[in-house]
Amino acid sequence: MHTLSRIFAGALLLAAPAAFAQSATATASNVPASARIYVPITVSLTNGGMSFGDIFTGTASSDVTLDPQSNNRSATGDATLAGTGTARAAAFEVSGKRNATYAITLPTDGAVTLTGNGGTPMPLSKFTASVNNTAATGSATGQLPNSASAKETFTVGATLTVGANQTDGDYTGTFNVTVAYN
Repeated sequence: MHTLSRIFAGALLLAAPAAFAQSATATASNVPASARIYVPITVSLTNGGMSFGDIFTGTASSDVTLDPQSNNRSATGDATLAGTGTARAAAFEVSGKRNATYAITLPTDGAVTLTGNGGTPMPLSKFTASVNNTAATGSATGQLPNSASAKETFTVGATLTVGANQTDGDYTGTFNVTVAYN
């Protein structure tokens, strides 16, 4: 009997690889695939850019802050704000996917300076964005409307440091504002 058991066990072992070979692969059928397409996000300047207006220098360094919500200026130190010249925040329009949220990245402190007439460069700092009447310094977020146009506007202000006895003349510079989907 033991011989018959051994033959039977041996036959089972030889048949086992054939059984495993039949179930070594499997196929999943009708697997769904999908994609979501977004229109690119864009941003463009809609006015002439940021302007601090006319400022009279003083004998000490001063900071002039331009509020992005009201276009009002305020000064600390010796600088005097003239009633001439137009003060305005930079205004932008962002467009993209309906109802999408986005982030606004502003320049870091000291990364932007205004230069001119051989005078000492004047740094800009504390860049502030105003989106939907909410101001945020450094970076901000917004949400595009759920409409076919999917456009929104925001404004950017900053603080200008005017040096003591700053050389008179026109000073200019540029800065970048970046928007990205969240």
